[in-house]
Amino acid sequence: MKQAVFFDIDGTIWNDRMEIPKSAIRAIRQLRENGHYAFLCSGRSRANIGSEKLLDIGFDGVVAACGTHIDFHKETVFEKLLTAEQILHGLKVVEKHGMEAILEGPKALYAHPEDFSDDPFVVCLREELGEKMEKIGSDIAEKQINKMSVNIYDGDITAVTEELGGEFDVIVHEGGLVAEIMPHGFSKAVGIRKVCEILHISLEDTYAFGDSENDLDMLDIVAHGIAMGNASRNAKQAAEFVTSDIEEDGIMNGLLHYGLI
Repeated sequence: MKQAVFFDIDGTIWNDRMEIPKSAIRAIRQLRENGHYAFLCSGRSRANIGSEKLLDIGFDGVVAACGTHIDFHKETVFEKLLTAEQILHGLKVVEKHGMEAILEGPKALYAHPEDFSDDPFVVCLREELGEKMEKIGSDIAEKQINKMSVNIYDGDITAVTEELGGEFDVIVHEGGLVAEIMPHGFSKAVGIRKVCEILHISLEDTYAFGDSENDLDMLDIVAHGIAMGNASRNAKQAAEFVTSDIEEDGIMNGLLHYGLI
C-alpha cells in the first residue's frame, strides 16, 4: 500500500544553519524507492523553498505557506491567495501594533528594506533569495501573497488577532517572538487533506514529521504524527511518536520505526 509522508523543513529536515543530515537524505530517497510519496510541508511560501540541496533530495511535491500552495511533480495544483483588501488590511493592522511583516507569496517575498535589520535569519534570507526578496511598495496589493509572518517584539499580537477578526488565523510560535498569519481556515493539515484528495490517498496512509507550533494540526490530522526529538513541548504532545533529534538521525529513525524503509 502506497503511503504519503509529509516533512516540515526548519528544525525537521535541516537545522538553523540549513544543514541536512546525510542519514535524512538517504532515508527519504529510500522511502521513495520503496514506492511511497514524500512531500515537503512547510510554513515557508513556495518562493522561499528553492534550495537545491533540499530539493535535490527528491520529493513528489510541496505543500507550502501553511497549506495555501501545493505543487505536485513541479506543477502547481492548488493556490489560495490573499485578496487585495486582505493584504492592505493585514499589513495595516500589524504595523499599527508595532510589528514588522514579511508578506510571502509563490514567486517572491516582500518586506520594508529597513525592517528586520538586526534579525540574523532575515538578513540571511535576503542574501539567499536575492531578487525574490522585494520591497513593499505602493503596488503591494497587486502582488501574489499567500500569508504573512511577523516579528512580535513588543507588539500586541492579541490585539492583532482580535482586529483581524475572522478573515485570518494566527499561529504564535513557541517563545512568543514570531507569528504566522494566514487566511482563515488554512493550515498544513488542510494542505495535506487536499493532497490526499488529489492523489486519492486515505488519511489512514499518511505520516508527518514536525517540530513546532505550525505543525500541530499536521501531526494531528495524519494517521501517524512524528515529532523530532528537538521539537517543542506542544509538538511532542501532539505526536504519536517522538523520534530522535535532527542531529541524531531523527528522520531515518522515524521512518525505520514505522517500517517505511
